[in-house]
Amino acid sequence: MKTQNQKGFTLVELAIVMTIIGLLIGGILKGQELMENARVTSTIAQIRSYESATTTFRDTYSAMPGDMANAATRLPNCDATCGPNADDGIGDGIVGANGGIVTAQNTLANDTDDTADETVLFWTHLLRADLISGVSDAGIAAGGVVAAGESHPAAKIGGIFRAGHGDGSAVGAIGGVTVVSGTALALSSGPVGDLDDDLGTQAISPLRAAQIDRKMDDGKPATGFVIGYGAVDAADGCMTANDTSGVYIEQRQNKDCGMIFRIQG
Repeated sequence: MKTQNQKGFTLVELAIVMTIIGLLIGGILKGQELMENARVTSTIAQIRSYESATTTFRDTYSAMPGDMANAATRLPNCDATCGPNADDGIGDGIVGANGGIVTAQNTLANDTDDTADETVLFWTHLLRADLISGVSDAGIAAGGVVAAGESHPAAKIGGIFRAGHGDGSAVGAIGGVTVVSGTALALSSGPVGDLDDDLGTQAISPLRAAQIDRKMDDGKPATGFVIGYGAVDAADGCMTANDTSGVYIEQRQNKDCGMIFRIQG
C-alpha cells in the first residue's frame, strides 16, 4: 500500500506571503494618500488661477467679471445674455449682493425671472474673455443647466466653486465663522442654496481643509483670507472653535467642511 506525502506551507513561506500582502496593502493606502495630496495641490492651483484670471479681467476691462456693464459690446462672442441684471447693481464692483457669498445664489435652475445673475455671469465673463476653462455657456441660457462643469467649475478635490462677495460678518448658518471681506470663492457641495454647517454634506473633510489652509494661509479655520466653515464642536464637526483658538478636527474623515477664499480685497 502506497502512501502519499502531503506538504503544506512552512512558517517561512507563510511569513513571506504575509509580508507581500502587507506591502501591497501599504502600497495601496500610500497610493490613495498620494492621490488625495495631488488633488489638494490641484485645487490650490485652480483657486490661484481663478484669482489671477479675475485680476487680469479687472485690469483689462476696469470691471469685475459678472458685474460688467455693456458686456455684450465689450466681451468677445457676447450678446444680450451676457449682461447682468439691474437688481444686482451693475458696475458697483461687487459680484452679486454684498455678503452674498454665503446666501442662496440666484441661479437659472430656480429663478427663471433672473437670467443674468452676477454670480453665474462671473464665470461666463471669464470664459468669454478666454481666461478660464471648465465651464460652458449653459449657465446663462434661459432654463440652462446649473451644475459643476456647466455654469460653475468643479473642484479637483470635490465639490464646486461659486463666486460672490463677503462683507466680513459672522454668520451663524456656517458655524458663526466670520467670513472674508471682498470678492470671494466658496468651495461648497453645490451651486444652489445657502452655505450651512450641516455635518457630512460639505465639500471636503477637515483633514483636506487643513491641508489647503496650511498651504495657502495660516492653517486656522477662522482667521486669515482662507476660511473654513462647518459645524463647530470640540469633538465632532469641521473645527473646534470659530475664533483664533479654533483648529480643524483633522482626524475626522467625513465631509464636514466647506471653505471660503478671498481673491480680491
